[in-house]
Amino acid sequence: MQSCPVSATIQPLHRRSAGTVAAIFCLGLSHHTAPIAVREKVAFSPENLVAAYRYLLEQGLARETLIVSTCNRTEIYVHGGQGYHRQALQDWLCHFHGVDPRLLDGHIYYSSDAETVRHLFRVACGLDSMIIGEPQILGQVKDAYQAAADSGAAGPVLNRLLHWAFRVAKRVRSETAIGSAPVSVAYAAVSLAKQLLGSLEGKSVLLIGAGDTIELVATHLREHGVGSFAVANRSAERGQQLAEKFTGNAHALEAIPELLHDADVVVSCTASLLPILTLETVSAAMPRRAQRDLMLVDLAVPRDIASEVEGVEQCFLYTLDDLNDIAQAGMRARREAAAVAELIIADEVAEFQQWRESLDVVPAIRRLRDHVEERRQEELQRFTHYLNQGQDPFAVLDAFSKALMNKVLHDPIATLRQPCQDATNESLVAALDILFHLSDAEG
Repeated sequence: MQSCPVSATIQPLHRRSAGTVAAIFCLGLSHHTAPIAVREKVAFSPENLVAAYRYLLEQGLARETLIVSTCNRTEIYVHGGQGYHRQALQDWLCHFHGVDPRLLDGHIYYSSDAETVRHLFRVACGLDSMIIGEPQILGQVKDAYQAAADSGAAGPVLNRLLHWAFRVAKRVRSETAIGSAPVSVAYAAVSLAKQLLGSLEGKSVLLIGAGDTIELVATHLREHGVGSFAVANRSAERGQQLAEKFTGNAHALEAIPELLHDADVVVSCTASLLPILTLETVSAAMPRRAQRDLMLVDLAVPRDIASEVEGVEQCFLYTLDDLNDIAQAGMRARREAAAVAELIIADEVAEFQQWRESLDVVPAIRRLRDHVEERRQEELQRFTHYLNQGQDPFAVLDAFSKALMNKVLHDPIATLRQPCQDATNESLVAALDILFHLSDAEG
């Protein structure tokens, strides 16, 4: 990261007119728009986020700001500031990372107001992710928000926006099946294991092989409560590394017949040209398993587990094709859930925008309250004098209330009586009816 200030050539462009709610902007790039070679050039590390927030705030590019930076996206959310245009943020992003602005040509996207709110809600819900509905992005957005809050970069509007996004994500999770259907063969294997064995708490798993696919399956299994792992692998070193990661035990392939006695689930994915688990090996192990079901998952091509094993009683064999079918069905289910989630998000965006628009009247309400409070204090001071003179409290209270009412209503009534166009009079009268429910009172 280069510690260079915002370029002197960056100039403020359009400003929003006074009396309107300051805009919320988002400028970013993601796996949808940019390859990793571009994304990594403008990624923010936790160490340089503090400096980034300081520049954005001190240079007036933002009144409030949030940076979401993951392996799949870098997005800068900005509220308020001095009315800078998207080009200012883009120029700053390039200067901060020391990259040629041309690198980002065709990769940057930009949104404002309701579209920005909708985009953040979709990101938090996992609808904008590579895998629809994946839950990790919500945790990443929460971490980004915490970093912004710790740096003093997230103010009242972004605080409300982020907490709203978290609530929307929770609602989408609870009201749709966006995160329940398996969409990878690794997750499909775990889903099948839960269906077959019920809870995975306390179950034992034998992993044959130690590659990335096996590690991913093991990660999902551990997340669902599996506590006991045995790793059988041709390479002792790699097997030991994987076993240590999951607090399991490493073994040679020759130990598999003995390991089958205790395993509830076997997952195999090696580069072997011949089956590692034969019909004879599995059949010999079953009598010593006390009538317990055995789930076997073969993720290898060529297959690691002989197809004849499927005929062994209490053995349930699933191949890569079985899991692919489940994953594809899961993806279709998630797309259907995503359509429902989009409707939820549309409603939530509308509600958030209503809240933002209500901020327009806050200064006017404050001025009105201050105006009335000033009149009240004047009259209270005047009529307290009468009470100190010993006058009848009820008479003083009655006079005070009438005097206060006259003072508060004097200016509005005088305005109504001034000669003006009929349209103006009608508007004022209509406003009074709405503000004080006068029509209801007459009824």
